[in-house]
Amino acid sequence: MEIELPRYRIYAQKSGVATVYSIHETSYDFDDVPLEYSKVPASMIALSNEDLISDIEEILYAFEYPIISIENFPEPHEDI
Repeated sequence: MEIELPRYRIYAQKSGVATVYSIHETSYDFDDVPLEYSKVPASMIALSNEDLISDIEEILYAFEYPIISIENFPEPHEDI
């Protein structure tokens, strides 16, 4: 059984002394490694409550995977 990768992933980027987290739509290569991500973070807009709930559930699924570093894409973020 093949595992479905999340449509959205959480990304981290250093900004001065803080780390900023955002959610981006992500595509994967044939080895399931993140290949690219939307440059603008996701925003939740839907035509129905059900569509919005579905999008939110997909975002929650992203929390089950490592946070990705924007500076070192596609490597995982390391909070030092």
